[in-house]
Amino acid sequence: MIKDYSGGFILANGRNKIKNSRKKSSAASTDLFHASKLMWKTLGAMLLLTVIIGISSTIWYGLQVQVALDQIGNNRSTNNQLLKEKRLLIVQRDLMLSQNHMETATQKLGLQSPATNQIRYP
Repeated sequence: MIKDYSGGFILANGRNKIKNSRKKSSAASTDLFHASKLMWKTLGAMLLLTVIIGISSTIWYGLQVQVALDQIGNNRSTNNQLLKEKRLLIVQRDLMLSQNHMETATQKLGLQSPATNQIRYP
């Protein structure tokens, strides 16, 4: 004999007769899911706390993203400014290393070009 514990029916093995058993009372089945007022208040407080934490963390994360994007923009502008200065310094260095500039700088210091008989090659 097989008994169904859900309260539906009992299958008898003898002549395959199906007997309907007594149905369980509805009070017994609702006791399993019955929650007191304290339980509902606790559940509501937890839900409210979860919503508050979720919203505040979303706002905080959005502010952090905005601050990071501002820093990226500032760093890019600083980088562009430094690249312009580097290009200007490279041009200035190339001008200082040119032959004409070197000759004028040596004349200001009082140096003269060597005569042909003064040049020695190692």
